[in-house]
Amino acid sequence: MEIRNVQRTGKMHYVYLSTGWCKKNKITSDTKVRVIENNDGSLLISPDLREQEQKVIDLSVPADLKDVLVNIIMACYVNPTSSFRIRMEKKIDVASIFKQKTIISQLEFVELDGEHITYEESMDLKDPDSLLKTMLKKIKNLLLIMIQHHDAELINKYEEEIDRSKTLIQKSVISALVLNKSTTIKPIDMHYTLQIATELERVVDYIILVDPKEKKDLEKVLKLIEMLKENLEDTHNLDYLKAAQFTKQVHKLKDNKTDNLKNANEGRIKRILSNISEVLLDWSITRKIEN
Repeated sequence: MEIRNVQRTGKMHYVYLSTGWCKKNKITSDTKVRVIENNDGSLLISPDLREQEQKVIDLSVPADLKDVLVNIIMACYVNPTSSFRIRMEKKIDVASIFKQKTIISQLEFVELDGEHITYEESMDLKDPDSLLKTMLKKIKNLLLIMIQHHDAELINKYEEEIDRSKTLIQKSVISALVLNKSTTIKPIDMHYTLQIATELERVVDYIILVDPKEKKDLEKVLKLIEMLKENLEDTHNLDYLKAAQFTKQVHKLKDNKTDNLKNANEGRIKRILSNISEVLLDWSITRKIEN
């Protein structure tokens, strides 16, 4: 580690870059570098600069075009886009869209959420926060499919993708901590993110065992996942009161302790969601201290 003095000319502040670093990365007076401000106030200077950024697409689709929605998604997907967002006038039937299996296996990071369809080209392993949000979207969609159509093939696919999301989060956190990689998320936030992701993967293992006839039970879990998703939309400003409301709703779930398989499964789901609520409260209080 080097300590360098901050220089000043007029209103401008600057520091000199290391000569060795500049030679190693072929930095000259004609070179441009990328500067990123991390959440902890540190600056990341990177020699990597993309010559041409891929485009971001934002579309609005009227309700009478829902029958060709898959075609629109595919057109956005095959074009050189880093991400796209499609807004529908009315809510989307998730299962009816995803039953068109000819494309679902290809569109790995396409997600449906209410009136919106979103796509990210790839999830950066430096950002476990985004990976966790994607994981929650997948769990929400899995529950919707179980409630609306209960397509076993799609349910299995979503379970695999949720498992994969948790693994990516784990890899992201371990890589950042062990290899001391630069990241926009603090170590304490990585800790909480991985804890929640691990518990979410566990709860899905029991959710998929719920009898499809028990729609009311599935709807209760769906509401909790939606509440959790809302809590985690902005992890930099977690609200301990909203976290407490989530905990209160989890406590309202049935707490069966019998040997009956159905009741035992419900009990496991509640216990895991209770674990998540504790982590969420811990995280929100940590944020309160930081702020």
